[in-house]
Amino acid sequence: MDFALLKSFIAVAEEKSFSSAAKNLFISQQTLSKQIAKLEEDLGTTLFIRSRPLGLTPDGGRLLPIAKEIIQLKQQFEESSSKSFSGAHYIHLGIEHTIARAILPRVLPEFLREHPDTYIKLSEESPDVMQKSISYDGVDLVIGSLGSVPEKFEAIPLCRKEHLLVVPKDIMASLAGDRLPELVEKFSRSADLSFFEAAPFIKIPRQSSGGRALGSYLKYYAISPHFVCELTNIENAFQLANSGIGVFIYARVFWDMLSPELQADYLKNIYIFPLPYLPDIEDVYAYYNRDAGINGVTQELFSSVKAFFEEYKANHPIA
Repeated sequence: MDFALLKSFIAVAEEKSFSSAAKNLFISQQTLSKQIAKLEEDLGTTLFIRSRPLGLTPDGGRLLPIAKEIIQLKQQFEESSSKSFSGAHYIHLGIEHTIARAILPRVLPEFLREHPDTYIKLSEESPDVMQKSISYDGVDLVIGSLGSVPEKFEAIPLCRKEHLLVVPKDIMASLAGDRLPELVEKFSRSADLSFFEAAPFIKIPRQSSGGRALGSYLKYYAISPHFVCELTNIENAFQLANSGIGVFIYARVFWDMLSPELQADYLKNIYIFPLPYLPDIEDVYAYYNRDAGINGVTQELFSSVKAFFEEYKANHPIA
């Protein structure tokens, strides 16, 4: 049995659409249609009623829970077979890549010292990729900011995601003129984003949590700035802001995780101004499948992540 065909079948059945399922699987609709046709040929039956929305035939309805069970058993086998080289315990952790940069160096070393028989598989993804893949690839725990909670997943809040405005000093000087000292002092308490509408901006795509945060702030301030470039990687965008290309909106937790020495080096080139917290911006959550739950070493890792964020919030109180 080709497991990829079963994953494709599950995706189409749950999305009730070839086009939506193809986007979630990151393949073309033509490829997906061929996969489903191949599966139907292998099984000698029709699985879908080609209507809008797409429906399952009786055989398709019978196959769906079986296909999910097969994929789950495959994952369980892969996890158990990894013990031969990884120790007694296995954790599959999905994590937003920028969140990973912030917290993993502070959580995993101690955790793995305390659990030397544990093997951790990390899936570091952008939020949009992570959200679309976790329903089909299977993870024990997800840490990050997703646009919505996937079906059958519980969401536990970990940290409010406040944001900062990163402004190259040359751009700030050109906008402020003689008022530079006054405005730097004023914006150090809370920036007024409308003041920067004439500045060049760096854009992050809307499908990422950083891009959705940017969209929320532009809507809140009712401004339409000029974008000079667009990047999918938040850290690369921050580096471009540091180089003077444009203004950028950056999550405070990422800035706070930098060493004081590195912050001081960046502050030679940029100003960092706090932005008001917007309730519609996605915070950092932990997600897990409510059917599978979390237990054992996965629960212990989750406790370590929660402890990290509790300490972070205690050391970086909200203004």
